[in-house]
Amino acid sequence: MSLFQKAKLMDIKETDLQLILDWRNQESIRKVMYNSDIILLDEHIRWFESLRKSEKAISKIFYYENIPFGVININQIDKTNKKCEWGFYIGNKNAPRGMGTVLGFISLNYIFDDLSMRKVNAEVLSMNEKSISLHRKLGFTQEGLLRKHIIKDKNYIDIYLFGLLQEEWKGKSDYIKSVIKGRYL
Repeated sequence: MSLFQKAKLMDIKETDLQLILDWRNQESIRKVMYNSDIILLDEHIRWFESLRKSEKAISKIFYYENIPFGVININQIDKTNKKCEWGFYIGNKNAPRGMGTVLGFISLNYIFDDLSMRKVNAEVLSMNEKSISLHRKLGFTQEGLLRKHIIKDKNYIDIYLFGLLQEEWKGKSDYIKSVIKGRYL
């Protein structure tokens, strides 16, 4: 069975909302988000309703072997300039090590191939070492730094700005696939 048969991005349905809310409200997820407040159910439902109407945002659940493991958010979709921003998280506490790499691989192929984007941007909180490492592993380049940009736990923190061009991904994706293949296929 191929990686693309085992790993999938699925549209979010109303029946998925409680699972996603539970994931998003985990301390480990909240602490690396711009908004680290507990999300209430009515806020979450409003987010979902606005997402359904949006032409500039897409969110999907990431599944591996029919088990939901995380979420991919694609925002600021700019069809004219063929660029977007992304964010993601693994919410399933039982996720095997390396599942973030699989989510990244599947998601970037979706963004570049299915959505026809030429560039993906990301903003990562400076204390989110796992995400910084994953972005670099996936081939992203640090394009900037927003110094002392937001307040977290009474301290101002930096935000790393990352970017990945489609041609860079094409050069990196075979290597990432081989890493995944050695572990999951």
